[in-house]
Amino acid sequence: MTMSWGLAAHIVDMVWMVLAGWVSTCLVIAGEIARGMRNGEISPFVVG
Repeated sequence: MTMSWGLAAHIVDMVWMVLAGWVSTCLVIAGEIARGMRNGEISPFVVG
């Protein structure tokens, strides 16, 4: 059983959109954390 090129391209497009959305969300969250740390709203994280 084979998969058509159209279906394969559609699946790749869907996966790409999900990954792009995930990366975009992570960057927005990181930007908000950085802004909060610069403005003193969030103290630096203590690890260890």
